[in-house]
Amino acid sequence: MVSVLQRKLLRDVWQSLGLLTAVGSIIAIGITCFVGMRSAYLNLRESKDRYYRQTRMADFWIDMRKAPLAELDERLEMPGVGSWRTRITFRATVDLPDFPEPVNARVISLPEQRTPVINDIVLTSGGYFSDRRINEAIVNQAFAEAHGLRPGDSIDLVINNRQHEVWIVGTAISAEYAYVLDVGAVLPDSRRFGVFYVKRSYAEEVYDFEGAANQVVGMFSAAGRLRREAILRQLEHRLEEYGVIAAIPRSLQMSDQFLTNEIDGLGAFATVTPAMFLVTAALVLNIFLGRITRQQRTAVGTLKALGYDDGPIFLHFLSYGLIVGVAGGLAGNLLGYLSAWGLTTIYQMYFQIPELRSDFYPGTHLVGICVSVVFSLLGSLHSAREMLRLRPAEAMRPAPPRRGGAVWVERLQWLWHRLSANWRMVVRDLLRQRWRTATTAFSALTGSALLVVGLLMVEAQTFLINFQFERVLRSDLDVVFTSERGREAWDELRRAPGVRRVEPILELACTLENGPYRRLMSVTGLLPGAELTVPRDVRGTAINIPDTGIVLTRQLASLLRVRPGDLLDVRPVRGERRVQRIGEAVLLLAAQQLASLVRRGERARAHGLEEQDLDVVEARTETLHVVDPAAGVDERRRADAHRGVAQGRAVRDRAARGTGLLEGQGLRSQRSGAPASRATG
Repeated sequence: MVSVLQRKLLRDVWQSLGLLTAVGSIIAIGITCFVGMRSAYLNLRESKDRYYRQTRMADFWIDMRKAPLAELDERLEMPGVGSWRTRITFRATVDLPDFPEPVNARVISLPEQRTPVINDIVLTSGGYFSDRRINEAIVNQAFAEAHGLRPGDSIDLVINNRQHEVWIVGTAISAEYAYVLDVGAVLPDSRRFGVFYVKRSYAEEVYDFEGAANQVVGMFSAAGRLRREAILRQLEHRLEEYGVIAAIPRSLQMSDQFLTNEIDGLGAFATVTPAMFLVTAALVLNIFLGRITRQQRTAVGTLKALGYDDGPIFLHFLSYGLIVGVAGGLAGNLLGYLSAWGLTTIYQMYFQIPELRSDFYPGTHLVGICVSVVFSLLGSLHSAREMLRLRPAEAMRPAPPRRGGAVWVERLQWLWHRLSANWRMVVRDLLRQRWRTATTAFSALTGSALLVVGLLMVEAQTFLINFQFERVLRSDLDVVFTSERGREAWDELRRAPGVRRVEPILELACTLENGPYRRLMSVTGLLPGAELTVPRDVRGTAINIPDTGIVLTRQLASLLRVRPGDLLDVRPVRGERRVQRIGEAVLLLAAQQLASLVRRGERARAHGLEEQDLDVVEARTETLHVVDPAAGVDERRRADAHRGVAQGRAVRDRAARGTGLLEGQGLRSQRSGAPASRATG
């Protein structure tokens, strides 16, 4: 049987359906954000964990120049290192006759026979290597789909300055390239970058690496995970004589970094964004129920006079919030599940992860309902408690008017006399109803903040891209040489058709040390007055690179705990490899340039290279820039914002013929990233 209070509740809800629906919609949006982002977070995190276990994702990567296999096992055997695998990996250029732009590739060796290995692959079509050919390859799935490649097709790779035909036997994905990104790129571009897995024997043959390797991937033991940095330093020291280029933990591995950052960002947004909506809904609901209780003051007094206890009346007014909370929570759960499915579908476009699906998480949906109800009850609590304080005789009389009096604005006579009577009433009401005014202002502020933040993110990305690639890194093409080249390479590239300006660059992977603080980075040497790489400070003013000293980014300076005027030890990974103390006034702070920069001549002399040697060329189509592939460490990145250079292939072919450059790197769009010769046209 429906009681009097229940009938009253249903009647009041029906009469105020519009306002309650508005409040419930705010709650539903908050729960949608929570359930959708939290579910997408769990989808991505659990798929990542499954994938990493399935493929035995490495804990560390160590890149070297060349190391004999006979000695590597002995050097890698140490406490804290659980298992490891040696392999051969190089960059290459893909020759696609029907695709006019430069295409880069990463070539990685795999065992001849299918066995579980660290950084294993997951076949998506075709099969593993057979015994029929030595030049078989497995291509990453995204690249194969972008160019219509299938098992049984052949493709030409420029490897070690020679063109090689390889036969595709399958397509695959790998946890190491869950986010398939070329070095220096920001977004995946499957048309211009691919990963090729080849037989170990084939890699040894084409790279002249018989009985040797240039990379170690490994996993820490359970005890080793507690001191990963110390173990990596020991391994780097043990392998130092083989020319260690980089020792990279998983946390700095490019694909894992993007994936982990995305997961962490989702987790943070799943907490912050819903809270803004739910707090707003609770405040609005509090104002709404306050108005209802004032309107029903006489009815409440009558009920109390008829013998109703405080408890049922208190629960009656809490029921408004309960109805809104349950309705908003259910709607939010449904919309949240759909939004999680949409987010996961978008992630499937960017992350190559098997079984990345949208699952139903009962715990998340239950938490969504509970949070919705809790915030709704909190919004109802104040008004419900107000009804408990009323005595029957007092409640049956209309509420006395609020105390009047002048507001503080009236003291500003020059302003107050200029306001009309209507505006004076508005101002008095706003200042006398402070709680309502504050709630309304907070709600408006929250909505405006969400809108402005979204718009500013778009503006900030546009500004950063334009600043970085129109004012700092201004070349159109990069040409990467396998080793340092003399002025003849520079001259040859300047004579290429369509090249307007060429600037050489010398890049070298170095360890920057300041006492206990160290960082493996690429140090870039520039010519005085360089126009294609122009480091700038926080105000956008071009930085004049000092004759002695080094320019660091603000973030790198913070990591190394150095300030302008400090001394910094620089340990190169090749050349004479002796420690150089850079400085007297060593440090300036630059805003955008990713690499550390020093004068090219000083850097070349410091590391046993001739000043005319260069390893990267920049160019404006009509320009070129040159970089050593060994210096292409994970930390050095340049964004992918392609300009589309029509004469890129002609410049690349001429450069390859004239200077013997290219270990597959060739010319690339300057915006695509890794250090290389650059051109503008």
